[in-house]
Amino acid sequence: MKRTIFTIISLVSSLFSAQAITWDDVKQHLNISGYLQAQYNLEFADTYTSNSSFRIRRARLSFAGKIVESDKFGVADYRLQVDFASSPQIVDAWVRYRPFSQLGVQVGQFKVPLSIENSEYAPLQLEFIDYSLVVQRLVRMSSNDVTGISSTGRDCGAQLYGGFIDKGDFHLLNYNLAIFNGNGINRGDDNHSKDFVGRITVNPLRNLAIAGYYQYGEGNLGERKYVCYQRYGGGIAYEGARAFARAEYIAGVTGSLSSEGAYASAGWKFTTPNAGNGSVGARFDYFDENTHTASREFNYTLGVAYNPWRYMRLQLNYAIKQYPHHDRPLSHNIMVMVSGIF
Repeated sequence: MKRTIFTIISLVSSLFSAQAITWDDVKQHLNISGYLQAQYNLEFADTYTSNSSFRIRRARLSFAGKIVESDKFGVADYRLQVDFASSPQIVDAWVRYRPFSQLGVQVGQFKVPLSIENSEYAPLQLEFIDYSLVVQRLVRMSSNDVTGISSTGRDCGAQLYGGFIDKGDFHLLNYNLAIFNGNGINRGDDNHSKDFVGRITVNPLRNLAIAGYYQYGEGNLGERKYVCYQRYGGGIAYEGARAFARAEYIAGVTGSLSSEGAYASAGWKFTTPNAGNGSVGARFDYFDENTHTASREFNYTLGVAYNPWRYMRLQLNYAIKQYPHHDRPLSHNIMVMVSGIF
């Protein structure tokens, strides 16, 4: 604790004693990037007319950089990311400071450390166009979330994080302890309580992660009014030089509503003679919104992602959607997405 206090005081003192900042100084601490994703969907079934639509999925501009990085002070960095796809909204706005590997603090608006896929796989890293059903429905990734809140898997709050048992370029044991408003992005809290999220991740190997996580919260959730909710689950992810595989199970209780879901995906990464790279993969996932009535949805997805150049990504997905306990037919969904990156 004394070391942490001394480090913070020394860092603040050095900032106030610094000379006038020049543009060259700014460029050392500022990285501007972004991407635009345009998507086309075609959905059809035997018993109803097909639906097709073009949309701008994401249009994001990001400002990020390191404030300081040294053996003496540790690492401090920041990120501001804005999405212009629908109406301009702040997606990320946070500052992190990690004086040493065992302890770091992050404040602002950022990804909730619930699940592996949500916090560790950005849209440009995900092998498929859509996130898995259970992440969409229980981690507030989409408007179909059972709480009615769509927040791209993010919230406003603060977290402590760090790693133990140094293995050179990774740590064997990692943790996240976070507190959030629980009300979605760009919104203040509207009740007296906060959401609490905890995650433990074990990395037996650099490219293998095994995680368990839990969330507890209370809030005003539309028709369900003020309710308590919990989320809990675990997963495993492997990212090899060529092969990748990932699987997670997440369950939740939202008031009297009990839900659960899981997914499993695997695939192969490839390169082409012109220095392009990509991946092919398959994913099975299901989601049961109400386990008491077995209202399950199953998705079977095949996906191809290809980067012909550094600043372009092409994706093609074919998904079969099955609703065995609903009066809905089997449907087929073809999705194409083009990403321009800078």
